[in-house]
Amino acid sequence: MKKELMLGLLAAGVGLLSACGSKNVLQAPQLQVKVVETIPATSAPDWVNSTREFWEQGGQYFYRGTAEGFANLEAAKRAAAAGARVSLAEQVKNVVRNEFSRALEAGTYDETTGGYLKDVFFSAVDNITLSGVQIRESYLQHLLETGDRAERLYYRAYVLASISQSDYNKLVRAAFSDTQAQVAANKSAKQLAAETEARFWAQQEKDEVPQ
Repeated sequence: MKKELMLGLLAAGVGLLSACGSKNVLQAPQLQVKVVETIPATSAPDWVNSTREFWEQGGQYFYRGTAEGFANLEAAKRAAAAGARVSLAEQVKNVVRNEFSRALEAGTYDETTGGYLKDVFFSAVDNITLSGVQIRESYLQHLLETGDRAERLYYRAYVLASISQSDYNKLVRAAFSDTQAQVAANKSAKQLAAETEARFWAQQEKDEVPQ
């Protein structure tokens, strides 16, 4: 009888602790975000809602940049534009690196020489400042965030940056020129650099021909 009584008291105590614990669990604040204004006062353009951040179209490379959390409209716009310029430059450099690797792999070369040439070329690309990046459009949302105890207004900015194929080509030529200057003392690497550049531009011309 005493054993049953003790078990009953323990069960009641556990139940009481569970009940108290459930009452003390902190509920995460429920946040609601509402668009109160857009600039311009139109529906968002397709590039804003696109799932792509980087793409090529009509001889141009495009990148969509975003920034949010700024109370000042111009600050949000500047942050999005700056981020888009940097990100677009890095994306284009990745394209150049990939195209170079494809051109290099298409030839027959000594692995040591090929690896050396690739390292030099990638370094040349990394050290080049990409010029010609332009901000084409911007779209801003003025947002009202409401919580359980407070609310705040801030901006979310979208910008569309682009670079032309001609400026992209300038980057490639500069990278090849720098690479060939750095490997000039290495006869086999110099020859391989010239062959790789020729294949690179041949592939570019091929890709531009409509299928």
